[in-house]
Amino acid sequence: MTRFIVASADDCIGCRTCELACALEHEPGITQLLPRLTVMRLSQLSVPVMCHQCENAPCVAACPVAALTMGEESVEADDSRCICCQSCAVACPFGAITIVTSENRHPRIVKCDVCGQRDAGPACVEVCPTGALRIMTDEALAALQ
Repeated sequence: MTRFIVASADDCIGCRTCELACALEHEPGITQLLPRLTVMRLSQLSVPVMCHQCENAPCVAACPVAALTMGEESVEADDSRCICCQSCAVACPFGAITIVTSENRHPRIVKCDVCGQRDAGPACVEVCPTGALRIMTDEALAALQ
């Protein structure tokens, strides 16, 4: 099973602390804020939206060059393979993938990677002041049943 982050709209206050923590985790020398999640706001509701790490990920199937692949715990991105066709972004039912291009740089796939490189787990989960975000694992999912 993949690991993914669950967001509670009941607990989210829309502070966007998760966005900032995510951007800082992935771009320490921050030149451009590129969080891997986005806090969506409606009149009485806010909730972060990010990659759901789908087990049968439509973004992976849509990528013609295998820049997105199914890893052991998440959908993994390989920027070096990306041809900037945007197929993955169109295929994602959650709108959780962005392809960023800039002059003299290879396209970058911006999507949640569940902070797989981080020992403490996802930065957004760690900093959320209301506990609206939590990591879902096999054990956590089994506990819900």
